[in-house]
Amino acid sequence: MTDKEIKLNVQGNAATVISETKLHKRFITVWNRKTRYDDGREIEWDVVGHDVPYPTFVTVFTFNSKKKTTCILKEYAQGTNEIKYTCVAGSYDRRKHNSALESAEHELSEEARLKNGKWINLLPEDQPDGISELKWGVNRFVPYLVIDPEEDPEPLARDNEEYIEVLNDVPVNDFKRFITLGQVMLPSVQTAWMALDYLSQHNYI
Repeated sequence: MTDKEIKLNVQGNAATVISETKLHKRFITVWNRKTRYDDGREIEWDVVGHDVPYPTFVTVFTFNSKKKTTCILKEYAQGTNEIKYTCVAGSYDRRKHNSALESAEHELSEEARLKNGKWINLLPEDQPDGISELKWGVNRFVPYLVIDPEEDPEPLARDNEEYIEVLNDVPVNDFKRFITLGQVMLPSVQTAWMALDYLSQHNYI
């Protein structure tokens, strides 16, 4: 017996959405979503995320072209009650940000206390709404690379709930090792992979 060939779909319309009901909303929203596959099967799911337009959030991989290092964070992860490594990341809040890029710039200042640099949007053209965060989540994010940011002497204030330590000048190979040890949040892994590929293609590393 062989599986039916399934076409890749990153546009968010792989199955027909029959109905969707909001079950809970606070910081995170939970929906009951009923979908139909093209073979006729109908399935109900719990899907979660932020009830906001796409993209939901941004991530930023920093790179120092002279030292060949990156700036990462140790940050509290409330879901698993852990401290994990992460790149700069934060929500794209339309009440505060005029664009996803401005959101990324603000997050870089708030979390890493850095500013400026050369910005590269790593989002694939066929995914304008962002890259999906989780199989069972609705959130999508825009990954950025910023080359040679500088210290921000007047960084923006962090959110009250954030618990962060900044780690400057982390060698890229060390960050790769953190990934292989399972110590890095997944959106940061995705962003780092794309950023390092860009840096390799453009002869930075």
